[in-house]
Amino acid sequence: MRSLISMTQKEFRHMLRDPWTLAGVTVGAAVLVALMAYTFSADIEHVPVAVVDLDRSPQSRGYLHCVANDQFFELHYGAHSHLEAGEWVKTGRVRAAIIIPPNFAYTIHRDGLATVQVIIDGTEPNTTHQILGNIEALSANYSVELLTERLSRAGVIADRQHLPFEFRIKALYNPNLEEINSLLPGLMAIVLAMPALSAALSLAKEKESGSLEGLMATPIRRYQLLLGKVIPYLFVGLIDIFLFLLIGAILFGVPFRGRLTDLLLFSSLFLMANLGIGLLISSLVHTQMATLVIAGLIFLMPTINEAGIFYPLYAMSPDSQVQSMLWPATHYVIIARGIFLKGVDTSMLVSRGLFLLAMSLGINALAVWRLKKKLA
Repeated sequence: MRSLISMTQKEFRHMLRDPWTLAGVTVGAAVLVALMAYTFSADIEHVPVAVVDLDRSPQSRGYLHCVANDQFFELHYGAHSHLEAGEWVKTGRVRAAIIIPPNFAYTIHRDGLATVQVIIDGTEPNTTHQILGNIEALSANYSVELLTERLSRAGVIADRQHLPFEFRIKALYNPNLEEINSLLPGLMAIVLAMPALSAALSLAKEKESGSLEGLMATPIRRYQLLLGKVIPYLFVGLIDIFLFLLIGAILFGVPFRGRLTDLLLFSSLFLMANLGIGLLISSLVHTQMATLVIAGLIFLMPTINEAGIFYPLYAMSPDSQVQSMLWPATHYVIIARGIFLKGVDTSMLVSRGLFLLAMSLGINALAVWRLKKKLA
């Protein structure tokens, strides 16, 4: 027990002597999660759209007025032909172009099917889908207005109060559908890899400097050595949790409906799994650079691509879903979102917590086994 305490004290002193390392895994982690939240949660508004109105009728102006009232779009009326509008899209001056044909109003009055051409820059698919969805919704709304007006002229009482049915939508847990509310708990899984990366680099540094050989010559056991390294960074990781809570509440207004003890408990299991992965990597390689590259790839790539932060798990292929469930970050993202947004209690997260516990025990045991008392 004394050996473990001494090793833990040594690692704490090492962190305090190196303020840049301590600042990197605390303040740096908080700044990183704030920057990532601002970057990835920025709502798209005022998308520049070229407008070519070749009809110049009250109906065409009414349609464009309907589009202009939506703050998602910012209309530009300078183009005079569909060729010029297409050139604007090609050069990046606008993201889309709306072209109303000359017979737009005449076709509507003739009870025909009026058409509107929309040209969209497809180089950014996510933005393209949002542009298309908004234009379709606004066009459908304007079509309902025209249909209501036509029925009224025919003597049929038709207004929105007399429609066959209406939608009454209630979004649970995130009523305003703010992306940051879902994104910030997910980003925690990325940033909480920093303490594990620092622990891995610390062990690799001791291997490079030769100080690890001196530790191996003492009666300290392998599990005590690694546990002494894990405890300080686990403590720092829990401090990061409080910083993330403050950032979420103060800067972004992210709700926290669960219990703090639940978040700290499951975060500790996640941190232990990450720390075990980091120490296992550093026990297999001999340089800090190799540790940094391998640990960075293992911590970041699967978390970003397969943890469900930016791309929902149910939309992945069955093979990808199975693979994603092998990573601790996937389970932690589900846990963090459940605690933050839904306020779920421990009983609903037991299976996820047991997976993190089993992985942390297994990976750390493997790291202890791999760390030999005799260095090659």
